[in-house]
Amino acid sequence: MSIVTKLGYLAVGVSDLAEATEFYTRYVRLDVTERTPRTAFLTGGLEHHWIRLEEGNGQGLKRVGYEVADEQALVEARRRLTAAKVEFAEGGTPSKDRVQRWLRFRDPGGFDIELYSGMWERGVAPVGTGVTMEKFLHAGWEVPQWDEATRFYQDVLGFKASDWIGDKVGFFRAGDRYHHSLVLIRGDRPAFNHFCIQVESIDDVMRFRNNAVKDGIKLRDDLLRHAPSGSIGVYMKDEARGMAVEFCIGHPQIDDATHHARILPMAPETKDIWLSPLPDPVRAPRPASAPRPASAQTSSWLEPAESDAQAASGNAGDRTGDCHG
Repeated sequence: MSIVTKLGYLAVGVSDLAEATEFYTRYVRLDVTERTPRTAFLTGGLEHHWIRLEEGNGQGLKRVGYEVADEQALVEARRRLTAAKVEFAEGGTPSKDRVQRWLRFRDPGGFDIELYSGMWERGVAPVGTGVTMEKFLHAGWEVPQWDEATRFYQDVLGFKASDWIGDKVGFFRAGDRYHHSLVLIRGDRPAFNHFCIQVESIDDVMRFRNNAVKDGIKLRDDLLRHAPSGSIGVYMKDEARGMAVEFCIGHPQIDDATHHARILPMAPETKDIWLSPLPDPVRAPRPASAPRPASAQTSSWLEPAESDAQAASGNAGDRTGDCHG
């Protein structure tokens, strides 16, 4: 049984609520749903919040919230956590949390997790942000207890493995069947890595990218295409909080009945298929008796062949700088 339906939200500690709200509205393009003196809720969809900024509780990730379908799913989660001897707390104050019910516990990697049901919703999704968002998609973090953590999320919470990169990275899907709602990375210490928002088109990815770059916001990874999911995305740094924000397109849903998890190599082209080296060009052998053409005395890149004088004079006048076309 898959207990979790999808990634719900992140609670993020900030030292300056105004600065963090500005960053997440201007560069992540989220809309402020609600704000109190020390908390800001932001979203890109109908859900009340995808990001919850909490001032005065240190900088960085505080909690990952995953949605479950209903109260019965929470009952099953409670049973499984008890059987696994995982301590948890129960609660839910809609006026404070904006969800009906929750269970909170610490996973084997040291991260605080919330399973919740009944998040408040907006009547209309944000408009006019310049980027069309489709889904708050996945989160990934590094854990030293990788083997224990990957077993926990599968055996206790019902996540399904979609793909592996050796014994270093695991991609796990929830009930919504997107390739991954969770990425677990083997690391030396617990560290939150990134979260991802899926957008409508490559134009939205590039608008997100260029909006950040023009103001000097650094990219962790520029445009790439992942081998596990096939998605295309860009990663922007949130340096103040020590994590990255990915915007992507093309992240697929999976047929549980037919999908087989692959074990992919730890190689540059697994992270980005466009880094796969091109094969050497195959050249047809020249017959031994064939004369060497005169054009072979000049650059093989010039078609048709040009004289040295043409290359040095007439063409030089057309060069106006670096060519990116």
